[in-house]
Amino acid sequence: MDGYNYLNTKNHTIAILAFNAHDITMDVLKRTYKNNPDSKILLFDNGSSPSFEKLITNLDIEYYREEKNIYVNPAWNKIFDLTNTSYLTILNNDCFVISKDYFPSAIKYMEENNILLSSCKTMSFKSTKFLKFDTYLNRFYSYKKINFIENARRQGWLMTLNLNEYKKLNYKIPDYLKIWYGDDWIWGQVRSNKKKAGVFKNYFCGHVKSYSTLNPDIQHIINDDIEALKKYGDWYQKISHLIHTYKCKALKMKHI
Repeated sequence: MDGYNYLNTKNHTIAILAFNAHDITMDVLKRTYKNNPDSKILLFDNGSSPSFEKLITNLDIEYYREEKNIYVNPAWNKIFDLTNTSYLTILNNDCFVISKDYFPSAIKYMEENNILLSSCKTMSFKSTKFLKFDTYLNRFYSYKKINFIENARRQGWLMTLNLNEYKKLNYKIPDYLKIWYGDDWIWGQVRSNKKKAGVFKNYFCGHVKSYSTLNPDIQHIINDDIEALKKYGDWYQKISHLIHTYKCKALKMKHI
């Protein structure tokens, strides 16, 4: 990384969307804040009760709050418009980036290879206990030689976008989708427009799957999304093979 300061004007935002789950959200937020001093951090409080406002007083971050839960996809649409940096990462509030220097390395590679959207290898865990071994995990799963799989399956827990280029597409997730299929829309827009998107297999993050369990109170919203997709979702059928079919097509590897 000598001689290359990709974020000398903080040109990257990491946005964390939170609805309650205060403990794990703060764990993700504090780790992200500590490990990424050259990135802007945005916490989007999606109607949590209580709010996160009193929990973040010692963090130099951007904070935005909705008084009521507007659900995931409308919140992501707002994040697209709230962000004023060239690059945006949408990070789940139950997803921990393990690989050191992931964002500087990934964004540098994205810039050099005209990549619009990227993610990294993700493994699911039942709890945050895996963080006790993050040094070992970083050493075992992360390595310097870039291994970017351009046609990997889409991943929604962590997505980094060249936001300037993405907003040239039909970037807003349709209003009829509230919780599900937002990441499908994003990946579908990129790939259907023949832009580069894929997954870094040499970088690693851990997802705590127990925190993604669907709340029964919002199951009817999920059902509405499923029915809406059946009614309006011709686009999904057209792009499904582009985002769910895994092809091991790797870009030229580089050392950084």
